[in-house]
Amino acid sequence: MDKILLWSLLLIFSGSQASRPLAQRNIEFAVDLYQAICLSHKNNIIFSPLGTTLGLGMVQLGAKGKAQQQIRQTLKLQETSAGEEFSVLKSFFSAISEKKQEFTFNLANALYLQEGFTVKEQYLHSNKEFFQSAIKLVDFQDAKTSAETISTWVESKTDGKIKDMFSGEDFGPLTRLILVNAVYFKGDWKQKFTKENTQLMNFTKKDGAAVKIPMMKALVRTKYGYFSGSSMNYQVLELPYKGDEFSLIIVLPAEDVNIEEMEKQITAHQILKWFSEMQEEEVEVSLPRFQVEQKLDFKEALYSLNITEIFSGGCDLSGITDSAEVFISQVMQHVFFEINEDGSEAATSAGVCSVDAQGQKISSVHPSMHIPVIMSLAQNQFIANHPFLFIVKNNPTESILFMGRVTNPDTQKMKGRDLDSL
Repeated sequence: MDKILLWSLLLIFSGSQASRPLAQRNIEFAVDLYQAICLSHKNNIIFSPLGTTLGLGMVQLGAKGKAQQQIRQTLKLQETSAGEEFSVLKSFFSAISEKKQEFTFNLANALYLQEGFTVKEQYLHSNKEFFQSAIKLVDFQDAKTSAETISTWVESKTDGKIKDMFSGEDFGPLTRLILVNAVYFKGDWKQKFTKENTQLMNFTKKDGAAVKIPMMKALVRTKYGYFSGSSMNYQVLELPYKGDEFSLIIVLPAEDVNIEEMEKQITAHQILKWFSEMQEEEVEVSLPRFQVEQKLDFKEALYSLNITEIFSGGCDLSGITDSAEVFISQVMQHVFFEINEDGSEAATSAGVCSVDAQGQKISSVHPSMHIPVIMSLAQNQFIANHPFLFIVKNNPTESILFMGRVTNPDTQKMKGRDLDSL
């Protein structure tokens, strides 16, 4: 029995109108996955829907029968020729490379093969064509050296934000293939927060307890909306990054609204409605400076979304290899997300494991911004001093890069001097 381990992340971005239906389907999958994750995680959440999509997409290129059908249905993929739905990656790569003076965005994929293990040429060709995957040979029997080799590659592709992604324990004697993806994004806010305006304020956690956190403050003119539905009210705020290619969306329920109740009602249609109906307004913003770091195993969530076949020994991955009894054992993701006054930084690495392999890790975003001095008697006040949702999106396509919620801003990892200075 052979093992295949996939680590990957997908960004389906393109400036063309033709990519929008695909982006909409990605949002639908993002909402489905988010709600599935919420069933087993009650506090902070951060994940990359596109990272999960890429991992599953690289699997479905080699899956057949029921295994392929389940992935395609869950990812909302249309009945096109294999891989065609990922062709927008090509135009995205070329478009993004022209705008690197405004932000840094790196996307890299690699297939690490066991020396001597046979993978079908068509599968390798498709991964190179659609995901620009480099092909590298390692000896997984020397698990420690293999882990160091792949971790070093990930670290180099994420500007050092994801370290020691793998250990020798991640690989077993049957590991044969690992698909790894690394994504790095760093951008300054279009309007930056002024550090001198940051103050210690109370944040009311989901359990009702209050914790002191650094609260960034600014008066900005940006897209904002106040929405009502199903007996609950909430605000939606957009904070764009320099260059306007990416934005952070924050969804803040009213203080008397349970965030879990609001989450249950979120749909892709509703998210697109937020994007289209927010208007440019002057808003007095109070936003926590925080970090969220999380490692998630998506196997349970994917099971609830009817992706089950790839986890069984009888699944058909014959498009990858003729070796029998190859299956996915784990889908992991590791994400780090930080918001501060200066800008945003994201590093991601993701994966899916076949047979006894391990999954997907992602390290994620640091948003930061500088914004004019405050505080006036603005008509709109956006005070994020209780649990809220957030989305990082690509604006030309409205594709969701990261998604999550903050129920307790993590101040423990912040340096003491950062808090002492407030």
